[in-house]
Amino acid sequence: MLPSLRGLQALSLLSRTGSLTAAADVLGVSRSALSHRVADLERQLGVTLMQKRGRSVVLTDDGDALLAVMGDALDRIEAAVEPIRRRRSQLRISTVATLASHWLLPRLPEFRARHPDIEVALTTTRRVIDLEAEDFDCAIRHGSGNWPGLTATLLFRETLAPVAAPGADQNLKGTSIIRARSRFRDWSLWWAASQRAGKPSEGGLVVESRAQALEAALAGGGIAMIDMAYVDEHLSGRRLQLLAPPITLDEGYYLLRRPVRRNDRLLGAFEKWILAVSARSAGRHSFP
Repeated sequence: MLPSLRGLQALSLLSRTGSLTAAADVLGVSRSALSHRVADLERQLGVTLMQKRGRSVVLTDDGDALLAVMGDALDRIEAAVEPIRRRRSQLRISTVATLASHWLLPRLPEFRARHPDIEVALTTTRRVIDLEAEDFDCAIRHGSGNWPGLTATLLFRETLAPVAAPGADQNLKGTSIIRARSRFRDWSLWWAASQRAGKPSEGGLVVESRAQALEAALAGGGIAMIDMAYVDEHLSGRRLQLLAPPITLDEGYYLLRRPVRRNDRLLGAFEKWILAVSARSAGRHSFP
C-alpha cells in the first residue's frame, strides 16, 4: 500500500521549516493536525520519522532516508495535480495583444466584480492555438467566423476610422498619417470605401503595430487609422477626435470555444458577460 501523501507532504515541510508551527501555517492546518498526519504515516510504515529537539523538530535517520529516496516526487505530483485543481476556479483566455490592452483589459474589472470567485488568466499571442490540445478555455480571434470544429460567436465587426489628438495636424491629405506595418492596407481600404478621390499620402510615420499607432496618435504625433472598439474611452474622454465616418469591414472579433465547453460554469459566465459588453459598446460614437 502506498504511504499517505498528506503525511509525506507534512514530513517534507517539517524538514524544510524545522517547526511544527511553520509547517502547519504553510498547509493552513493546526499543529495538532500536522502532527497527526506524520503520526499516521509513522504507523503506516512502522518507523519513527521525527523527533522533538527543544522547540524545534528534526527528522530521524529513517525520515531523512525516506525524503532522500522520494527526491522531487511530491513537487512533480503537485505540478501534475495543479492544472486540474486550477481549472475549477480559473478561466484561461487567449487573445491578441492590441485587443487585450485596448478593449478587454479595461473592461475586465466589471467581470471580476461580478464574479470574484473566478480567476482570469489572460495570454496574448498572434499564433494559431489548438483549443483541443492546449490549456485554454476560449480564445478571441480576428477573422470571418470560419474556424472548423469550434463554436465561433461574433463579438463585433471590425471598423476603421481616422483619429487624432486635439491640436494635432488633422489634415487627412497631408503627411501626418500613421501607418502600422501589421495593418499596412488599412488606410487604402478606408480611403477607397469612403469614396475619396486620389489616394492617401505615402509620407508620415510608420510603426510596427496598431497599438503603437494609437500611442503615437494619443501623443499628438499624427492621424491613426484604428478600430473604433479600441478608442471608445479615448473619444469619450476627448483625448482623441474622430476625423471622418468609420467604415465597417466583413471581418470581426469572435469568441471561440469547443462545442462541448470545459469549465462550463466559468466559461458560461464569461460568454454571457462579454456578449453583453460587446452589444453595449457597439456604435457609441458617430461622426458629427
